[in-house]
Amino acid sequence: MTNKVHHLLPVTIFCFLAACGDDGPCILDQNGMCDGIGEDDEVGDETGGGGFEGCAPHEAFEFGTEFTCQGEGTGWLITDIYGLGKNNPLISCLQYEDNDNAPQYPTLDDCIPVSFDQLDLGIPTPTACCTDETEEDNIIDTCELDCGFSACKAAIAKIRESAENLEPSDPLYEEAYDTARADLYAYADMLEAPMNLEYCAELVAATPGEIVAIGLSGGVSNPAKFGHINDATLHLSCTLDPDEPYVSSPSAGYCEEPTNIPATMAEQESSGTIVAGAVNLDGPAIQTTVAIHDASISARETLNSDMSVDFTLTSFEADLDDTVAGSFEFQDAHVSLVGLASGTREAEVVTFAPGTLRFAINAVVLIDGEALYDGIPASAEYGNDATATAILTADGSFHFVDATFNVGEYTAVLNTEPSVLVPAQ
Repeated sequence: MTNKVHHLLPVTIFCFLAACGDDGPCILDQNGMCDGIGEDDEVGDETGGGGFEGCAPHEAFEFGTEFTCQGEGTGWLITDIYGLGKNNPLISCLQYEDNDNAPQYPTLDDCIPVSFDQLDLGIPTPTACCTDETEEDNIIDTCELDCGFSACKAAIAKIRESAENLEPSDPLYEEAYDTARADLYAYADMLEAPMNLEYCAELVAATPGEIVAIGLSGGVSNPAKFGHINDATLHLSCTLDPDEPYVSSPSAGYCEEPTNIPATMAEQESSGTIVAGAVNLDGPAIQTTVAIHDASISARETLNSDMSVDFTLTSFEADLDDTVAGSFEFQDAHVSLVGLASGTREAEVVTFAPGTLRFAINAVVLIDGEALYDGIPASAEYGNDATATAILTADGSFHFVDATFNVGEYTAVLNTEPSVLVPAQ
């Protein structure tokens, strides 16, 4: 049994470790919790990118005919911004009647649906790549899933566009605008993480024609700064034309994959033991290094048809040395990964976007030698509010490099020694 503590733990140092205060960005699950996306978080009847029979990317599919999906989508982002006062919450639409002259403070009435073939964000029109003999329901299901990915990709592009276009009317507000811009970019990066993008797409596809809400929690910036996004929720919908949900595209010739659904070519599971590592803690009243021991890690690499590589950290377990900070002592501390951490790999660099790497810490807390909570371990969770990186070499050597977590005035930096990940047989 543990006591789960977030804002109430009366120990400043452990509060830092627990990321007390603003939780930072994360994809909230269907219970409104930042518990990470796990293996069982598929929604509806979707296949997690596995495809529907007769259509790509189903494992038995080889090639077929391209069907252009028809319909419309809509969406908006609702944010609560520190310092915006009575203008909160702020609504940002995916599509306006006139995108070049959007109102300063839009309402939901300003958010209009947009046809699949008129979305001007560089996102391909949803398609289904299926054989001519495929059942209609499977073509429609593929259109809905491809549209789900299209909608989420469009939202990511629109959030980045909004961040780029933020321009203060007065230099006095420049810092606040910079703060909001950083939060928006971090939301986009987090949503683009492979597992988060898939989760978003499946939510949209599972309820065609209905608006789904995806909570993004607070921004990466300091909650005390003007412009900090206290909370954000993305709303998206994708609706196929009820009379003609798709049309065949004979001029496109044969196809092998859909437009927006990622297609997996190969996967590799691996695991290993971390040789050594440490967490450097720095902030008011504390500056110390805590060693890691008895650590293990497991991961999964996924090669996609576009030759991109998804890297998923599936587990991370480690004990921390006992440490003392002033009158406080922390014993039997243990760190474990919450959910799955979805990242990408380019060459030897593995990148985890803000909000994708989330850990739980359990520790017995003592003050002046007396254990709090009768010695029952306190537990808390925290996530990265900045991009975290690791190195994975061709021979399987893996290590975190200055993976940084900021909480208010405190900073934690995780480093591990190179350790070999052994492929599963």
